[in-house]
Amino acid sequence: MVYVFSMVMITLFLIGFLTIKNQCSKLKNEIVELQKSTIKNTSIVKELQSRREYYSSEQYISEMVKDIMVAVAPEPEIINLKKE
Repeated sequence: MVYVFSMVMITLFLIGFLTIKNQCSKLKNEIVELQKSTIKNTSIVKELQSRREYYSSEQYISEMVKDIMVAVAPEPEIINLKKE
């Protein structure tokens, strides 16, 4: 009886130990994947921010609208002064 009980306990302990070990390995792999994706996404965000700065710059905007917009000279105003 003691032998059977000890074998069951050892088996349960080993199953629990291997289950926990596998879960730890799985979590470590997930952490590594998350770190890699964070680094990748950070580089994408930096690239998009630099593009945004370029597209909102005065140089880019003026280059894109130079054919559409025409500078208009101001019209002179005529002021009539009357003596009373």
